[in-house]
Amino acid sequence: MKKWFVLLLTILMIVSCVGTSAESNNDISATLDVALAADMAPDSVTEWVRMFNDEYPNIKLNVTLVDASNYTATFEPLVAADAMPDVMAVAPHDYYRNLAEKGYLLDCGEMDGWDRQVDFVQDAFTSESGLRFGVSNGVSTMVLFYNEDHFAQAGITELPTCWEEFIECCEKLKTAGFAPMAVAGAGSNNLAHSFMGFGIAYEVYGSGYDKNWVANNMTGEYDYDVDAWKRVLDRLVYLRDKGYFQKGYESADLYEVLRILASGEASMSIQQTSQAGNIFLDDGVNLNCMAVPWNYRGQPNVAISWACDGVGLGRNANNEKNLEAAKIFFEFVTYENAWVYQNMVGGLSPFKTMEDMPKAIVDNRVQSAWESNAQMEQSGLPAQSFSAPVYAQVRNFVQEVTLGLAEPDMIGEYLNAAQMEYATTLK
Repeated sequence: MKKWFVLLLTILMIVSCVGTSAESNNDISATLDVALAADMAPDSVTEWVRMFNDEYPNIKLNVTLVDASNYTATFEPLVAADAMPDVMAVAPHDYYRNLAEKGYLLDCGEMDGWDRQVDFVQDAFTSESGLRFGVSNGVSTMVLFYNEDHFAQAGITELPTCWEEFIECCEKLKTAGFAPMAVAGAGSNNLAHSFMGFGIAYEVYGSGYDKNWVANNMTGEYDYDVDAWKRVLDRLVYLRDKGYFQKGYESADLYEVLRILASGEASMSIQQTSQAGNIFLDDGVNLNCMAVPWNYRGQPNVAISWACDGVGLGRNANNEKNLEAAKIFFEFVTYENAWVYQNMVGGLSPFKTMEDMPKAIVDNRVQSAWESNAQMEQSGLPAQSFSAPVYAQVRNFVQEVTLGLAEPDMIGEYLNAAQMEYATTLK
């Protein structure tokens, strides 16, 4: 699978100068700056543009494809210039809530897709003052993707339900000649979602140390230099040192991991269900997914589920003349044709009923995993649960631990300094 970097794709649409009826939508003319995430399904943007061009030939789109793991690289210069895109990728975390509070994003609560979103998704895309700054691309949950044929060949007849059984599976797979786990040593965001996420879910949340860690760590006064947080990555180190990661994991990014898993070069990987479209390939190997068994025997499961990134409306000097056209494109991708993205990523709709996205194709394996995880207690997705400066250090820390450049008990050295930086923004 190709790796997509931030790139600028300017799509010129041929505009007819002949007057037409309102029914053909040619009565609206504008040039829009659009910045959409391209990581999981870049072809969805291409398809949306093609479809939009057919229906609205007088609206020209200047489209930037954005790396979702580093939105700030694209948007910070635009913030400084007070020139946000007309329609732009947004995410339900601290960085965008701050943009909304500072007036860089417009309220989209009157758009068709907003009210159709499930309640927790609406909450995720609402700023502190109540500005509704985005419509989500979907909902997702972290699962363990696994190769059913590898399990059978390794003599694994029952799926693991706890950490101890998971380790037994890893050992059987390794003994049978398989690489038990596909790990993105070069993908800090993916490492944070998986190993950091579940380490927190069980050592901080599940242990009872801090059931409200998501809210508490956003106060600016949180201390990560405590035993519970120091244990968060112990199991990552254990798995690495037991030799359960694939060869070359140190340099593998997310896209290489997805390829390895889908081709059968490794047996398991912890990924979000919104990657199912890149994993459950029609011509791929026999894969399935299940809850991540990170719980110790007798300990209840904890899941990580969330509202995916979405699309918002940016404030800029051209809003007065372009806002009507921007809303048309916004509705086109977030509601009327949101199924294009959903079907490519193999994910789940953010809407309350399937009637709101009738063309969506839902994989039963993904739906089953979502329903199973929905019954569990929920911890926070790291990308959405830390302040921006702390999360930057979370990514740095988990990657350095994975590569043996730092130890799990050094977490306070990495995160507390970033927390102090964040605290200065709250004064």
